[in-house]
Amino acid sequence: MRWIPLEPDFAVTATLWRVLDEAEQTRADRFAFTIDKHSYIVAHALLRVMLSKEAGIAPGDWKFRAGPGGKPQIDSSAGHPDLRFSLSHTRGMVSVAVGRFHDLGVDVESWREAVPVLEIARRFFAPAEAELIAGLPLSEQNQAFYRLWTLKEAFVKATGQGIAAPIDGFAFSLDPVEIRFLPPERGHPDEWQFAEVRPGPGHRLALAVRRAASDPARLDLGALDVQHLV
Repeated sequence: MRWIPLEPDFAVTATLWRVLDEAEQTRADRFAFTIDKHSYIVAHALLRVMLSKEAGIAPGDWKFRAGPGGKPQIDSSAGHPDLRFSLSHTRGMVSVAVGRFHDLGVDVESWREAVPVLEIARRFFAPAEAELIAGLPLSEQNQAFYRLWTLKEAFVKATGQGIAAPIDGFAFSLDPVEIRFLPPERGHPDEWQFAEVRPGPGHRLALAVRRAASDPARLDLGALDVQHLV
């Protein structure tokens, strides 16, 4: 998994734009704010570069299609059916995870202080997660909320369900990070591996990987500079 802290660099964006396919360029043009368009372009260029390092195909030659639940997948014409990927972008940060065989999901979120985190958690999270946040000092509730939020988003992206998944149907505990399914027969916690990063003071990042209980995934995590993509 790699992440890139972003500063608007429109010369770089113009260069990376040419790597994207027509559908990605059209999607990028739909963003109302230039900074959001910049994040989208860098995220999708990073994905293409990371896939190319795995498979030796030129970054501009990758083709994608929508899989079950709308989750993006590599088009079968490109080969490499064992490759898996996930990407996430928010203002100021993009992240991409690429691996083989294991389903995976990544989520990065901008950190905002003026958010009613307990109210949101009680409405959308599992009750145990809302209780976890409520039991913390006020100074720690925001951090716990964003840890849980990114973990939950990364998990549903790894399963391919995306926004269709009820995020109160499973609960995370923190320190150590563990998942519990509600009811338990809905899943097997030992099939999942998680990683968290605070890539900067204004962001939280989480990775979820489905793997065999006897075969933990080897995670390679690190930051890049956007100039590495040019």
